[in-house]
Amino acid sequence: MKNDVLSWAQGVPTGKLVSKETLNHPGLVELVSGMDVYLNTPQAYLRVYEALGIDLVNRLPLTNAPQPTTSGAIRSHPSLPYHYTSLGVFDSVVRHTYAGTSVEEIFRLDMASIDYDELLTPVPHSCSPDDIRTRESALGDVGLYYPMLYTTLFMWAVEVLGWELFMQAASTHPEQFHQHFLIPCAEKSAEIVSQIARASSSPFVFVHDDLASAIGPVFRPRWYDDWIFPHYPQIWKTAKQLGKKIIFVGDGDLSVFLPKLVDAGVDGLMFETPATPIERVIEHFGGPGMYLIGGISTSILRFGTPQDVRNMVIELNKHSRECPGFAIASGGGLHGDLPMENLQAYFDARAEINATPQNWKDYWRNL
Repeated sequence: MKNDVLSWAQGVPTGKLVSKETLNHPGLVELVSGMDVYLNTPQAYLRVYEALGIDLVNRLPLTNAPQPTTSGAIRSHPSLPYHYTSLGVFDSVVRHTYAGTSVEEIFRLDMASIDYDELLTPVPHSCSPDDIRTRESALGDVGLYYPMLYTTLFMWAVEVLGWELFMQAASTHPEQFHQHFLIPCAEKSAEIVSQIARASSSPFVFVHDDLASAIGPVFRPRWYDDWIFPHYPQIWKTAKQLGKKIIFVGDGDLSVFLPKLVDAGVDGLMFETPATPIERVIEHFGGPGMYLIGGISTSILRFGTPQDVRNMVIELNKHSRECPGFAIASGGGLHGDLPMENLQAYFDARAEINATPQNWKDYWRNL
């Protein structure tokens, strides 16, 4: 519930283990809510968040979900360069055409024309003040709604240019790439973070950058030291001045970057895969006044047995029980390809560690 998160943010225990999940599994939503997820999407999601004890909420539908793309099919966006494929309640969105085909084109880009809200892959909801306030009101006391800036700096290049062109330009012309592309993007991000911080009642601001792959940094660490980390404090300067805590969200093995993130003013880490060992995360973000969100492997949820799933939850709880800022969450989200028996085992195990109500399956049937 929202009050549990607000107490957790202040370091005051309530007995409830705070959790975050991205729900996208139609069978799970319908099982828990007792509703058709496509006919009653907003109400079904509210019911599920409450019944499952999911406190930190980013995906909050305000209208009914469209019918999903047929499994195995590809559907094109009518005007933007994206394809849709089936993933669960909501489709996956993949960009197919980027803003250039050569390094020379990058340096001719009109940076003022790049609009965050047109980057469909990372933007489940707008970061506009009106949208933030509307979703906070809709969620009420069920949980704490948090907007998230997906393209903090590194990800602007991934989403606008694609990996291949980004890496080519950034490695062969790093100073020019920094001046023409990264500096304007840092300015865009600083404005969005300021907007979030002023509009949101949350004590946190979530910012996302996938700095690494599963085996570590994509570039040499010195490249990040020169062109990425110096911008971070300025991007969230206004948020910090307003007393907000910065939660950094990232995929891959972030181990080498953890001390740099702390130095840059990051207060917490939401690590999206177990590629970053939990021991390293606890080392840097496990103490008082710091936050760590994650720990659940989507691979085990997808390919393990129900017993594997339970063992994972119990073991994670043992590792993190001395960390006051820990919140349990799965990495890539709970999408439609996960076995239902594993999801049930997951929430049964969460109930054992007091992250989910004991009666979650019958929560709404008994009220």
